[in-house]
Formats: sequence, C-alpha cells, structure tokens
Amino acid sequence: MKKIWVYFLGMLSGIVITIIVLFVLGAIIKAKNDPGITMSNGMSFFETPGEIIDETSFKVFQALDDGTALAEGKGDGHSVYLGLHVLLYNEEGTPYYDEQIITLPKGKCFRQVGIYRYPAKSGIDKTVPIIMIMDE
Repeated sequence: MKKIWVYFLGMLSGIVITIIVLFVLGAIIKAKNDPGITMSNGMSFFETPGEIIDETSFKVFQALDDGTALAEGKGDGHSVYLGLHVLLYNEEGTPYYDEQIITLPKGKCFRQVGIYRYPAKSGIDKTVPIIMIMDE
C-alpha cells in the first residue's frame, strides 16, 4: 500500500512541476516578444521612454486622422528634409498638419516611445519609431 502512495505522490509532483515550468517558460517567451503595450492601430509603446533622437526638427509629410503625423528629419547638416522617418505623437491631442515643421524647444528632446507599423503605398509594411517631445 505504501508503494502505491509513493507512486501517486511522485506522479502528482511531476505533473505540478511540469505545469509550473511551462507557465514560467510561457511568461518568459511572451515578455521577449512583447515590446510594450500594443494598440490595434499599429502602434506599440514601450513601458519606459527609449533613446533620444538626434534631430532638431521634423517636417510632417502626412497628417493622420488620430492627430499623429508621419514626418521626416533633416539629417546631419542638410537643408532638405530627407532624414529619419518617424511618427510624431503628442499626448495633448493637438493635431499636426501636412508640411508643418516641428522644431525642438529649448530644454526638450525628441525621444522614442514606441514603434509604428503601417502598410506603405508600395504594399510593403513599414516600421518607424514613435517619438514625442519630452524634457531632457
């Protein structure tokens, strides 16, 4: 009788340990694949702000319905806006408009806060950083 109890307790402990290991592995895999909070409109936000973007101004080339805008930077020392493409995001909800130039106020910086994925006219999906104007 004692052998049967040892056998059942061994089986039960094996099942419990297997379930715990699978739960932990699932949580680790999910954390690696999830950069932050994903929204249905292609935006994924980081849990904490990312790196500072080294641009002083951006020119909006497409304002979007939700108040955000796709924009491009000047790049290093150029007079034409042909630099980094980004999605400009502001929490105040002030909408952007096409051809608007967004310059950086003193004491502020452009900081990446997420990633935006969208289908381009060519049919290829594009991925650009989401940036906000924040305190340095």
